[in-house]
Amino acid sequence: MLLSASAAIIFLIILLTIWDPHGLNSAVITVLGGGLMTLLATLSQHPWAVPLADLGKLITLAIGAWGLFTLFLIIGTPSLIVRKRERLTFGLIAGIWLWLILGGAWLYAVSHGAFDNTIWPWLSFIPAFSLYLGVLFGASIIGYLRAICFRARHADTLVILGAGLRNGNQIGRVLGARLDTALTFASRQNHPVTLIVSGGQGADETTSEAAAMADYLECHGYPANLIIQETAATNTRTNLLNSQKLWWQLPNQGGRVVLITNGYHLFRTRLLAQHLRLHVGGYPAPTRLGYLPIGWAREFLALIMVHPRLHRSVLIGMVATNLLWMLM
Repeated sequence: MLLSASAAIIFLIILLTIWDPHGLNSAVITVLGGGLMTLLATLSQHPWAVPLADLGKLITLAIGAWGLFTLFLIIGTPSLIVRKRERLTFGLIAGIWLWLILGGAWLYAVSHGAFDNTIWPWLSFIPAFSLYLGVLFGASIIGYLRAICFRARHADTLVILGAGLRNGNQIGRVLGARLDTALTFASRQNHPVTLIVSGGQGADETTSEAAAMADYLECHGYPANLIIQETAATNTRTNLLNSQKLWWQLPNQGGRVVLITNGYHLFRTRLLAQHLRLHVGGYPAPTRLGYLPIGWAREFLALIMVHPRLHRSVLIGMVATNLLWMLM
């Protein structure tokens, strides 16, 4: 039974990866499928199921540890995670700390036999919603891996998404990696490639990100007549919407359009493009290992905010279910 179930789950994961490699639902089902395989292997009596169960547990622990580290990074150093025009309120940070404390106490009560006839059964929605967020976090990792593996090879138009400028007008490492990746990608094509540089001007910037990006590309020898500036975008969504208006004005509506951004950002960018019904490819720019935890924490927080009503509805549903269960 375990062998048949595992084969069915693996087949489903492969099918979803091929059918919808950049979708959130596909990534969520992949995570749930992996969890189910781990559970079946743990319950199995077959000797060969032991290493499969151990591998599943190891991956689960690694994802959980990474998730907790990301959470502590968000609430411990919010100034590094959120942009200057955004902020995490004191109430939100205090609420997350309270959630963590209560969740830890709930686990302690369960593991030490002090659960029944206490307040903790009434708070079972806390670990349930934490598990829900954990599945989303695991799905974001799956999405990240798929985004860097399923990358475009050919393009007629490249859209380079902007990032904050350093000292108001200078290209930083993150943005420089995107621009260098675009130059390398364009050089591998056997025809001229139009580059759309997208990014507006922030309150602490003396020029638009698009203008600074265009200067960088020209200084590295790229023809100015093949560079189009989009100078109004303030976030990833407007990057895509505004750039779409520009590539539609090109021959063949831009042809094969490929988005260039850092790997940790590419998954959410592709999700937004899919939501906007944009048929585009993606190509990841490299990220410094030291910056990856910060970039990843910022990106997961932004991914959660893509569907805030959904997450609130899930939480309310879990609280209601918890209360009804206790009152029955």
